[in-house]
Amino acid sequence: MEYDKELHSKLIIVGKSIEKTNVHGLEKPFVKTILATLEYYGTTKLQLGQVYYDLVKAQYRIFDWLGMAYTGRIEDPNDSLATKSAHKCIENMIKIYLHQRHVGGFAWWLSGHDLDVEEPSRCEDCIKSYEDWHNTSEEDRIKEQEDREKLYGGNIF
Repeated sequence: MEYDKELHSKLIIVGKSIEKTNVHGLEKPFVKTILATLEYYGTTKLQLGQVYYDLVKAQYRIFDWLGMAYTGRIEDPNDSLATKSAHKCIENMIKIYLHQRHVGGFAWWLSGHDLDVEEPSRCEDCIKSYEDWHNTSEEDRIKEQEDREKLYGGNIF
């Protein structure tokens, strides 16, 4: 799969400037959002399994994971259509990440906007909403997640 080397370079530069730890700090609901978005765009079980490993087990920084996925890590050699779809989805995620310049804001944008309708853009409200959510107690975040799963179902990973 071909990729835009300039976009990839920007991702690495921005990512290194905002993600200083060795692992990502996204909470479970936002990792689920990434997986659900990729699933919506038609990725295969093989691809989703790789993403799950990368984000849940290895906990790669988001920019590292996006860069690896964009350059071929989640290709499925048995399904070129799913690979093409996943590649386009990852490319759009990179654009969101670059506009947001905030990992939590990236994840909030992804959970609250529609990639089928909206172009990746900066959303100050997404950043503020994530920070407000993140600054609540862990118990409140868990309760909110449980309520959300009751409302929408627990069928996403």
